[in-house]
Amino acid sequence: MINVDAKKLQTLYIAYFGRPGDPSGINYWLSRSKELLTIKDISNELSRQDEYTKFCALDKSLEFKINKVYLNLFNRKADFDVLNYWVEMADNQDYQISDIICELVFTKKKTYSINITQEKKDLHILNNKILAAELFTKQISQSITLINLYKPDSISPWISGESFIKVTQFLCNVDNEKQSIDMVSDLIRSLSGSPINMLNKPAIQITDISLSIPIYHSENRSLTKRLAKKVTNITGGALDQSKNRTNIIALNNINLTIMKGERVGLIGHNGSGKSSFLRLISGIYIPTSGNINVLVDVYPMLQKTFLTSSELSGLDACKAHYLLNNHSLDGFESFLEEIIEFSGLGSYISLPIKTYSEGMSARLIFSILTSSPHDCLAIDEGFGTGDADFCDRAEERMKQFMESAATLFLASHSEELLKQFCNRGVVFSHGSIAYDGPLDAALNYYHTHDYYRKNVIG
Repeated sequence: MINVDAKKLQTLYIAYFGRPGDPSGINYWLSRSKELLTIKDISNELSRQDEYTKFCALDKSLEFKINKVYLNLFNRKADFDVLNYWVEMADNQDYQISDIICELVFTKKKTYSINITQEKKDLHILNNKILAAELFTKQISQSITLINLYKPDSISPWISGESFIKVTQFLCNVDNEKQSIDMVSDLIRSLSGSPINMLNKPAIQITDISLSIPIYHSENRSLTKRLAKKVTNITGGALDQSKNRTNIIALNNINLTIMKGERVGLIGHNGSGKSSFLRLISGIYIPTSGNINVLVDVYPMLQKTFLTSSELSGLDACKAHYLLNNHSLDGFESFLEEIIEFSGLGSYISLPIKTYSEGMSARLIFSILTSSPHDCLAIDEGFGTGDADFCDRAEERMKQFMESAATLFLASHSEELLKQFCNRGVVFSHGSIAYDGPLDAALNYYHTHDYYRKNVIG
């Protein structure tokens, strides 16, 4: 039995589709190989995929299919004798195209006559194609957004057909010259121009980050220590007992790179670490250990209440926010008018915040914080929008606000909301990252692996 590895999978993708494997596809087949799926099984399944059958329709002859495989692999058609051999094997041994591909590229001892010189040339070209395909897939894998873009059902800014045609043409021209990473990078940049250039730049880089929050309490510490050892936490970070205090390990050994333009959904039960992570990237929390490099201005929307005295008026709150962002009051009057109109507070804007109802406070802070676009947003779904009659306007404004951001972090329990705005999912559990990948895969992981979800709220 031939072992399945990424190189062999790339060979199959080149043979069938003439293009490098997409990262999601390569990872999928590697995971399926753990179910004892062989390379021949995978070849058979690829031969039935839409991407292949639409090109090699049922009315295409076997000779056409064989020649196409040879062109994809070796940049030439099959010679006459070998072509006849494969046709005879199909007639007499019921060979399918999947059998032909496997024997052609994975069987060292050929049962048909070969030209040694030609075979060496073919192998050299194929190895160059595989190398180029591996470089391409590796480059694409640097960004979840790029992973989502390079797949059969692609999304904006790439159009699936056009991107596949360009990449296929690139691979078709690979022959005796070994491809460099610079050549592959040029190909990636050519697919979509500036949007892809932006996505190749990191927004936030996190390395071995941990965050401990000290808790000082008056209860009997020895009792707390005994309980911490005996009780299994189903939510929240781990508890670390020291001589003088208890530490909650809110985040533990986080390693993550977010590229500019990515829209990341933070998934996990309450207490899993989502809010702590948002506060970390927003600069509210300082890590206990590790390194964080924030290369964008992160704008947090995390609080339901004002971070100022309730003795101040709504007008004062508006002025403080405007000064913080603009460093002067030029243009403040028009800003204030828009806030008053959208929030519906009217003359209440001049009264102290302590006289507001909870809904009025939520409406004011929502109106202030969504008043202008930002490069990077960190949003906690727990952020309130106020009473019911305000929700419709707030929902539309929030949608426009999130769409205007180049990079987005959204912590939410709403799958509908996550699917609307995010394409990458990071699953948190007990302060650690349990899964990081395309949003659909992350949500599937959360449904099938999360203990709290299955045993407490399920």
